[in-house]
Amino acid sequence: MSFAQWVNTAVGVSSLLLVLGTVTVRLRTPSAPRGDALTHGVWEAAFLAGGPGRVVDAAVAGMHEDGLLAVGGPGVVTVRGAAARDAVEAAVVDAVLRTPGGALATVRFEAMRSPAVQGVGDRLAARGLLRPPRLGRGWRRWASTQMTACTVLFAVALVLSIAGVAGDDGYQAPVVFDVVPAFLGGVVMGAVCRKALRKRITKAGSVALRAARTGGSQGGVGGAWQPAAQVVALGGTALITDELLRQQFEEAQRATAAAASGSGSSSSGSSSGSSSSCGSGGDASWCGGADGGSGSGCGGGSSCGAGTSCGGGSSSGSSCGGGSSCGGGGGCGSS
Repeated sequence: MSFAQWVNTAVGVSSLLLVLGTVTVRLRTPSAPRGDALTHGVWEAAFLAGGPGRVVDAAVAGMHEDGLLAVGGPGVVTVRGAAARDAVEAAVVDAVLRTPGGALATVRFEAMRSPAVQGVGDRLAARGLLRPPRLGRGWRRWASTQMTACTVLFAVALVLSIAGVAGDDGYQAPVVFDVVPAFLGGVVMGAVCRKALRKRITKAGSVALRAARTGGSQGGVGGAWQPAAQVVALGGTALITDELLRQQFEEAQRATAAAASGSGSSSSGSSSGSSSSCGSGGDASWCGGADGGSGSGCGGGSSCGAGTSCGGGSSSGSSCGGGSSCGGGGGCGSS
C-alpha cells in the first residue's frame, strides 16, 4: 500500500468512527420530560444564556442593585448588606471574603467554580436542557487530533513531493495531489463533529431559553422594569448603561478568560475548547469549554458565553439604569 493509499484509508476510517461517535453522543443526551422545558429561576436562565460566568455576573449585578455588594473602582467588590438569599449569592459572598482586596476578576473566577454555581448546570443537565460536560469529551479530542493529524500528513506528502519521492519510474503526479481529498475531508469532518460535540445546549434547552427571554417561564424576563440580575442573565454586558461599571466587568471577564486559559494550558486544557474555562479544578466540570451556551453548551449564542462558555457575556452590578429602572424594558429587556 502506497503512502497516499494509507493516508486515504486511515483518514476515511477515522472520519467514519468519528461520525458514529458523534451521533451516538447526541442520541445518548437525556431528553427533557414533557412540560419541563422551562428554566426554574434566574440562575438557570443565566446558565443557559452564558454558562457559569453569566450566573456569577447576574448574581453580582442583583446584589449590587440591592445594596448587598458594592462594586467600586478599579474593579473592587465589597460586602455591604445582609446575608445572601440563596446558595449562588452565598458563593459570591464567600468568594469576596476569600479574595484579598476583593478583585472582581478573582471573585468571578472563584465563584464560577463553586459547587453552587456548578450545581445549576448539573440540574439543567439532569432535566435534559444541557448535555453533560463529560459526555463526548473523548470524541471531541478525537476530532481535534484528526484535524491535527491531517495537517501533519499533508505536510509530509508535500515534502515527499518536493523531494521527488512520490514516483518510481517515469512521470507520476506528486503524492500531495493524491492526499488532498483525505486532507480536506478529514479536516472538515473533524471541524463539523467537534462543533456538534461542543454544543451543550439541547433542543429543549433552546426552547427554555427562548421562553425565558420572552417571559414565558419562572424567572423569565418581561415587562417595563426588570431587576438587574434578570437583565444581566439574559442580556449580557450590552445592556449596561453605567459605562464605568461596564468597563470594570469587561476587564474582569478578560482577566478571567486569561487566567482560565493559563491554568487550562498548564493542565493540558479542556477538550471542549472554550477559552473561558474556569480553570483546572476537577469540581468545575462546567467550566472546561464546551463553547458556552446555545451555540456551545452553556450560552446564548456562543457557548458558555464564551460559551462558551463558561465566562460568557457578563455584566455589571448596578447595570441597567443604575439599579432603579431599566427605562421601559426595551433597552434593558432580554435580547
